Amino acid sequence: MNVFKSLNQRGQHNWIKIVCLAVGLATGIVLIGKAGFEQSWDKFFPTSDRIYVVCEDIIMDGEYKHYPQTAGAVAHGIKCYCPQVEAATRYTSFAWDMPIVTDDDKRVRTNYAVVDSCFFDVFPFRVLVGNPKKTLSQVDCCMIPRSLAEKLMGIENPLDLVGKKIYYNIRGGWALTVGGIYEDIPLNSKLHGMEVMVSMPTITRIMFDGRDNWVGNDRYEGYVRLAKGITPDDLKPQIEKMKRDNLPLDELKKAGVDLGFSVQPLVDYHTKDEGTRRMTWIISILAAVLIGCAVMNYLLLVIGGISQRAKEMAVHQCYGAEARHIYQKVLTESVIHLLLSLTLAALLLFLFKDTIEELVGAPLIVLLLTGSNIWLIVSTCLVVLLITGLVPSWIYTHIPLAAAFKNYNHSHRLWKLLLLGLQFASATFLIVLLIVVGRQYRMMVHDNLGYDYSTLGSMLVDGVSIEQRQLAMDELRKLSFVKGVTMSYANLTQHQSGDNILLPGDDREYMNIADLYYVGDGYFDVMEIPLVSGRTFTEQTDTLREVMVSRKFEERMKELAGWDQALGKQIICTSFQGPYTIVGVFEDTRIGSITNPDTRPSVCYYSRKPEQMHYILIRFQSMDGLEAANKLVKELVTDNPDISIVPYNQMVTELYADAHRFRTTVMIGGLVALIIALIGLIGYLAGEIARRQKEIAIRKVNGARIADVLKLFHTDILRVALPAVVIGATGAWYVARLWLEQFSEKTTLSPIILVGGALAVIIVILSVVCLGCYRVASSNPVNYLKTE
Repeated sequence: MNVFKSLNQRGQHNWIKIVCLAVGLATGIVLIGKAGFEQSWDKFFPTSDRIYVVCEDIIMDGEYKHYPQTAGAVAHGIKCYCPQVEAATRYTSFAWDMPIVTDDDKRVRTNYAVVDSCFFDVFPFRVLVGNPKKTLSQVDCCMIPRSLAEKLMGIENPLDLVGKKIYYNIRGGWALTVGGIYEDIPLNSKLHGMEVMVSMPTITRIMFDGRDNWVGNDRYEGYVRLAKGITPDDLKPQIEKMKRDNLPLDELKKAGVDLGFSVQPLVDYHTKDEGTRRMTWIISILAAVLIGCAVMNYLLLVIGGISQRAKEMAVHQCYGAEARHIYQKVLTESVIHLLLSLTLAALLLFLFKDTIEELVGAPLIVLLLTGSNIWLIVSTCLVVLLITGLVPSWIYTHIPLAAAFKNYNHSHRLWKLLLLGLQFASATFLIVLLIVVGRQYRMMVHDNLGYDYSTLGSMLVDGVSIEQRQLAMDELRKLSFVKGVTMSYANLTQHQSGDNILLPGDDREYMNIADLYYVGDGYFDVMEIPLVSGRTFTEQTDTLREVMVSRKFEERMKELAGWDQALGKQIICTSFQGPYTIVGVFEDTRIGSITNPDTRPSVCYYSRKPEQMHYILIRFQSMDGLEAANKLVKELVTDNPDISIVPYNQMVTELYADAHRFRTTVMIGGLVALIIALIGLIGYLAGEIARRQKEIAIRKVNGARIADVLKLFHTDILRVALPAVVIGATGAWYVARLWLEQFSEKTTLSPIILVGGALAVIIVILSVVCLGCYRVASSNPVNYLKTE
């Protein structure tokens, strides 16, 4: 009870210590949870250590490439050839964020994949109802997760959906029978996002049936479960035999291709990815900086109030208290402070739950309880308790008893300045890092993609009838604020399907390209993609055997085939029969994102058929007309009530959602660290002013001006602040360079950025010193000398 009474003890700043510690712990715990979450992927299966991803290893023109996808027959081929493999499965996604519709017209956007009947043999997800083996073996059947069933049927009766029909994209369209419901795939899984599992025999209704291919159509994700004690090296002889028996090795060798297969542990797929490891380290550093800053502020305030508590501890010692009793008392206080801080931290996490979950991309409860996160958090709290309890206890027990009763006023300036310097370094670290992250983010969202997307809109028309597609295009062209309308198969913000390029009469595969497939009339004008040479597709020309290629394609073929130019040359693309003549070369455009670029050359073909396209593209005079255009589209396209024109710049911004989240996280952390550091600075100044007020008064009596007094404190603080901000800026430079490695194009890490960030922190610190010291510097010195 005495401990709780002492919370309001004057001069101890207990509530400030508790609040600062709470804020530091709240932000630090979230970051610890995020770091732990990223290291927990796919470790929840009982057989996680025996599940492996089937990969494809290709050497083409001396260049090695490794892909986690293979042709359809490979995964089950490994099962047949390798007796050490207990089970194998494969799947391929075919629709992302597309609606699923019930007979009563309920619509939910979801993801679809074609899955074979062995999926649940490899991945033991809990099945609530249904027989996966049977369901995934029948045409037009599917299994769906519980959460999706609840959205379609209500929370009370999701299992009632079994046996009912659901429709892809539009009611009355392609129907699937729900044969079973399974528990949702956890967020920390490579498989997360795959929801509607469509049976493998249904593939012929959806796409090219390549499930028995050994080469080509390498879109399948395959997995195997090995027997206990088996390693990937044990499979190599059988995999080599499988290659010899099934792959056209002579043809591949003639084409300059060496194709092989391997397996990689599923638990390593995410956690040992270079980007994941880098981000985990950075997040862990941020967590340590924020919690450390809060702990240092706690100690700074404790040390600042030691002179007032020295006599209290001396009295306890006079009544027989030993050193262990002092330790026990201070540790008890630290426990109470920590518990109150954790309570306040929990309240902050609850109040800002939605914002936190948006920033980290996962539910808060998952971050706190996934894997070993709870132990990491508990361990962190114990470390905080030991530091905040043992350091003050040690100081109290080492104050001489006689000195304590003689108005002990040892300033412990070295301790204070050290702690203050560490806080300045932490704040500078986060502020400079924020500047770099912000510059990189701005560079990405304003990236030159090779075309103007500022007034461009895109509309996904999958599931919309040919008639309504054409009607929408015709009516949009009539709008005065629309400059042009076209169609395309591909969305340039996404990775594209790959094809190999051959020349007529030559079996060699020259390179793998990003195939944009079909484009409509005026595509290059609407997209404003510059033409390098030749011409574009037009309705007036015979375009049945014409192709356009990118500048990079032409340059690559000059190296590989000795071309002088691309115009007029014929090529064969593995997705298209017969040779096509190159009629135009267009400027390179960015495909994908800076984070995950598709750097391959690209090609495209012409089509007049709307059914071969996925997107309608609209070039506006200005985006002010977007709302009116969307209103018109809603009236015309009744097949899909969810349809809308999406600004292209919004699509580009969404590519960098992770960078935006990281920027916001660093910004919040930087503000928290800076505020905590400034609170510590204010506390330090208050103690120094109280200790030196008579000295200041004497200086003023001897003619010192306000500026002279402020300079006295500025000089004192700058001795600590300057080396601290240099250390903080240097650490930020190192971490920023580590973070920037994930991008193909990076902002410049100029010394000006480091100096500017450090200078900004110094200015803030000096401003606080001015505000904190001005009162005593401008006051009448008599007020401080009249007691002498």
